[in-house]
Amino acid sequence: MIGQSVDNNNIQIKVLGFGQHISMGLNKGEVIDLSKLSDAISNAVEKAEEMAGFRISNINCNISGGLPFTKVTSDSLQISNNQIKKEDVLNLLNLDKHKSKYKDYVQLRRKPKAFKIEDNKEVENPVGLKSKTLTLEAINTYVNENVISNLNKSIELCHLTVNQFYITPEINGISTMIKEERDLGAIIIDIGASLTSIGIYLKDSLIYSSVIKIGGIHITSDLVKGLGTESEEAEKLKILHGSAETNQLDDFKEIDIKIINEKGELTSHNFPKSMLIGIIKPRVEEIFELIIENLKNSFPEYSKISKVIITGGTSNLHGISNIAKSYFNCDVRIGKPIGLLNAPDIIQSPNFSCLVGLVLKSSREQNKNGFYNFVNKLKKYFFN
Repeated sequence: MIGQSVDNNNIQIKVLGFGQHISMGLNKGEVIDLSKLSDAISNAVEKAEEMAGFRISNINCNISGGLPFTKVTSDSLQISNNQIKKEDVLNLLNLDKHKSKYKDYVQLRRKPKAFKIEDNKEVENPVGLKSKTLTLEAINTYVNENVISNLNKSIELCHLTVNQFYITPEINGISTMIKEERDLGAIIIDIGASLTSIGIYLKDSLIYSSVIKIGGIHITSDLVKGLGTESEEAEKLKILHGSAETNQLDDFKEIDIKIINEKGELTSHNFPKSMLIGIIKPRVEEIFELIIENLKNSFPEYSKISKVIITGGTSNLHGISNIAKSYFNCDVRIGKPIGLLNAPDIIQSPNFSCLVGLVLKSSREQNKNGFYNFVNKLKKYFFN
């Protein structure tokens, strides 16, 4: 997707170009064939450029393979002469004693969450203040080194340069939530084809993220095995008739399903809709059980959050929000892209939340101000 902010408004995006192509050379977010993936990207980009009427050379890209994650860390410095200097702040920004813990991972981003001086007092700009210590709480995002390198190579084969990589929850939070939701606290769940990304927002920052290796493709696989049909037919059934919620009338609603007979031929048979739901529902429940297990183990405070947003292609499944409510016991809604102008109808669905988030995020990065602008200026002052 190619877009631009409307009249320097980083909340609304005008869509200039859009293109899509069947995914090739990628499995569970990891490159398995550089050439096939670059061909798929090139085709999608070409369609978007044709619609926009101009060519592009730089892009932003999301990364979900290799199980990326986000952690909040706390690092402290003893301050000489009890007066905080710019060098002290910069040393803390560049300090991350935790990197060595994560083998094969590189730090994608280190975002300041809060500066604290003596007595755990939070300050916006610590430079010049009197204190014996300075503490930085930082939000760190880690990605698998090989996964990001291979993605980069695939994109370079398309003669494109990546400006920024973002993890999926980071950009889905931007495209599906209003600022008040991100401020007060919300869980964002993206149920994709083969991966489910989990993120927690608080005070407008992604403070936790993780990935589990299960998604919509596993529902399709269950239908293939349970019904004895082909993958294409199973996917169509899931989209047209699939549901995670049972209904008393489902036993009396019949669906025409093409199954593979003894001769290896596809033949039509009528099955009650309840049989379809009986296959889909247990897998959907398993997805949420694994999400809850992940959060209990790594971020037990999740139970204090009263908002859950589900997005990604599988969120289109009827009744999935009610299943989620039974696990989270809070307000749950389906997350669709917001803030789009001039967008084709196809984009305005949960399937494209990630894509829309990339454009919104890049727009907002250009309009940074306040505290984070101070940090960027500080880095520029020292390194330019």
